[in-house]
Amino acid sequence: MFRPRLISTWGSGAPLAISSPLFVGRVALFKPTLPVRVLPARFYSQSSPRTTTTFNRTKPGQTAARAPRASTATNVITFLTVSSIGVGAYLYQWNKSSEGGILGSFSTPQGLSIENWTPILLTNVTKVTDQASIFEFRLPKPCVIPVTSAIYVKDDEIQAMRAYTPIHSTEKEQDTIQFLIKRYGEGQVSRFIHSAQPGKKIEMRGPVLIWPGSQHELEKWDEIGMIAGGTGITAMLPIIHSALTHPDKKVRISLLFAARSPEELYFKDELDQLSTTFSKQFRVVYTVDAVPTSSSAASDWKGHVGYVDEKMLKGLMPVPKATTEGASTQSSERSIVLICGPESMVKHVAGTRGLSGQEPIRGVMGTMGYQKDQVFRFPN
Repeated sequence: MFRPRLISTWGSGAPLAISSPLFVGRVALFKPTLPVRVLPARFYSQSSPRTTTTFNRTKPGQTAARAPRASTATNVITFLTVSSIGVGAYLYQWNKSSEGGILGSFSTPQGLSIENWTPILLTNVTKVTDQASIFEFRLPKPCVIPVTSAIYVKDDEIQAMRAYTPIHSTEKEQDTIQFLIKRYGEGQVSRFIHSAQPGKKIEMRGPVLIWPGSQHELEKWDEIGMIAGGTGITAMLPIIHSALTHPDKKVRISLLFAARSPEELYFKDELDQLSTTFSKQFRVVYTVDAVPTSSSAASDWKGHVGYVDEKMLKGLMPVPKATTEGASTQSSERSIVLICGPESMVKHVAGTRGLSGQEPIRGVMGTMGYQKDQVFRFPN
């Protein structure tokens, strides 16, 4: 059941941040007189439809369809009334479901805040492909960015925001933060960031925890399977590093990394090096939609070609519960599969996550017998 709670700041005309089960993976920031775009959080390479949210009120006896549009004065009065009841602006948080919630927990380290926007200095841009670059920002103060958390980035020109996963979040203080961001023609925030030059300050807030990936939390798992698509690899990298550097627990990790082409297999050299250094713990397999026949990559390619299928998952991912009765049930209970990628890929592999985050596992993994408690689908 949804239980709202408030955390925010006082101030007439302050932005109102809303997060609810109706907007899983979405947060709308608005001022009473300004309609704002509500954008899905981005953790991977998938463009999402744009929607514009406005807030109307109905008079007694009127239906919503016939309600007149609220005036500016009405909006302001309504907002001030809400402010006087509480602390001014409400940040709603839903309880974590069995699959977790995008606002599963909060952290407010020095230099960043979940409650307020902080201008963060862009210091460097490194081109990775024609459409993707790594953006490095300098934090005002060193702070800890929890493993597998997200940072909201705002385009203040159109009051739109998206969440991005830092590339190398750790459990130690850091004074810089990096994001791998792919530019999309219809992506307002990605276009805004790609147009920025070093020296510009961009507003951010967070972090918000997506999935508990700290070394302490990882102790509950013996085996973690990962399926990443495109820039969805950024959600997996911090977990991989956290697990492989654990001083005591030796968590086995298997990664299936899917991309449209070999050039979009981001951080491939780093992943290959990790699989060599930690060969007993970490295994990575690649698949691409197609290998360009005109390039040298065609003859050098050693991975799969085609969409993720049952054959790729068998022998790589943890065994589904449906096939472990009387054999390795204990092993399956201490294993999980994480999925992050374009919505179309996630749907094909494990079915739609849904608004509640608790939709049954479908797609390829559903056919194989995986259950909800064995799979975590990162929010769109």
